[in-house]
Amino acid sequence: MYSIKENLSKEENIQLAKEYGDKAKEILKKFDDLLLEANKFVPGRTFGLSKSKLEKHKSPSEVLERLYSASRSEYNTKSTYETRERMAKEKLQKEEEQKRQVEREQAQKDILNQAIAYCLENGRTFGDGLTVDSAIAIANDIAFNKEVAKREEEIGDNYIGFSGQNCEDECDGWNPKDHRCQCGNRRVSWSDGYSSGFRDMSIYAEAY
Repeated sequence: MYSIKENLSKEENIQLAKEYGDKAKEILKKFDDLLLEANKFVPGRTFGLSKSKLEKHKSPSEVLERLYSASRSEYNTKSTYETRERMAKEKLQKEEEQKRQVEREQAQKDILNQAIAYCLENGRTFGDGLTVDSAIAIANDIAFNKEVAKREEEIGDNYIGFSGQNCEDECDGWNPKDHRCQCGNRRVSWSDGYSSGFRDMSIYAEAY
């Protein structure tokens, strides 16, 4: 609002006030034009609004808020696509993990069925300690003992090297008939490989 300058005459103040008012009208006209353009660009939802709410909807503050929202369109669109892509990736990963879980469960069932069949083929029956829960462990024990018997028959009276053979005296190794190696320095027994099982049993001699 124009303020009268006391050091100027009446006519000078009126002229300055006119210029001030004209400039304000010019800016106001631009503002109204921009407001009208903005209302057309971001009309928002007007259906069902009362007359008073419709007027408020067209007010500068409301239009400005819609413009601020519209100005974030690129960011919001990118964010939406990133969210969709992330959700699609997570969905795919979840489906793949579920598929792997089904495969693992099926593989475990197959191993269990094979273990039960192996136990039955080797003279074990349900009721003598063989259960669904113990079938794999029992099958592994049977395979281990069979492999031990096979290897010991192959070795006969000979000696074999063993894991941990660091005897201080000269030592020919270990014969399975004995609990100690040939020089008596180390106790030795059979051990099965870490990944061994009734389907693929491997054993080796090891000091303990």
